[in-house]
Amino acid sequence: MKLREIQKMLEAEIISGEELMDVEIERAGASDLMSDVLAFGKPGLLLITGLSNAQSVRTASIIGAKAIVYVRGKKPEREGIELAAEKKIPILSTKFMMYRTCGLLFSGGLRGISDMPDTREGIGKSEEGAFVQAFDIIGGDFSRAGTVSIKIMEMLKEVGIDPAIVSRASIAAYEAEMNVVMYARNGTFTLSLTPAAIRMVVADEGVGIPDIELAMKEGYSTATEEMREMGFGAGMGLPNIKKNADRLEIRSEVGKGTRLDISIDLKQDQRA
Repeated sequence: MKLREIQKMLEAEIISGEELMDVEIERAGASDLMSDVLAFGKPGLLLITGLSNAQSVRTASIIGAKAIVYVRGKKPEREGIELAAEKKIPILSTKFMMYRTCGLLFSGGLRGISDMPDTREGIGKSEEGAFVQAFDIIGGDFSRAGTVSIKIMEMLKEVGIDPAIVSRASIAAYEAEMNVVMYARNGTFTLSLTPAAIRMVVADEGVGIPDIELAMKEGYSTATEEMREMGFGAGMGLPNIKKNADRLEIRSEVGKGTRLDISIDLKQDQRA
C-alpha cells in the first residue's frame, strides 16, 4: 500500500515529505512509548504515535521506519519536522484516535509488525580498518537526546556494516544514551569499531544503579513523570540493550555513576 493511499484513508494532513508519498508501506506499528518502539519495531514499518516531540522522529530514524502518522491531530514540533526532512521520513497527521487509525489500516489490508521477519539476528560484515570516536552526553538535555546514537548509526552505515547489525547497534546505543540523559549529570560515549566487533562503552556520573538484577527486569523503571510524558520509562532500556548485544557488562556505584560495556560481533565468514 502506498503512503498516499494511507493518507487518503486516514484523511491525514501531509506535514512534510510530499515528494515521498509514493513509498510502499507493508506493515504498521502503534505506540506512544518509544522504548516499546525500540523493542518491537522493525525496519520499514509505518510508525503510528501520539507522541509529537522530536524523540518520536529520532526513534523512527533509529529503527528505520518509512514514515510516521501522528494521531489525534498531533503535529511534531519544528525540530522534529526538520529532522524528519533531513532523514527523509515523511510525516502525516490524522484527526483520528489511535484505535480507529489502526482499525482503518488493518481493514484496508495493512498488516502489523508481529509477522514481520526480524532481521536483528543477522550477521554483518565490516570493511577493513578500525576507528575510535568519543562523544559527550549532557544529562537532562532532552532536546539533544538521541543525537549521538544517530551519528553512530550513520557512521556504521557509511563503513558498510550490514543493516541488521546497524539496527541492533543503533537501538543499544540509543537506550544507553537515554539512560545518561535521564539519570546522570553527564557521560561519555566511546565507539570502537574493528573488523571483529562493534564496541560501545558508555560511562556516566550519576545516581548509579542500586540493584542491577532488578534493573534488568522488563517493566522495572524509576522514570519520573516528565520522562514518561516523553515516551520513556517503560522499563525496557537495559533489557533492550541486552537483547541487541552479544555481550553486555554493567558496573555501577550508587551516587557515583554507571558504566555500560556493549559488544556486537561482526563475523565476516558468515551471512544472514
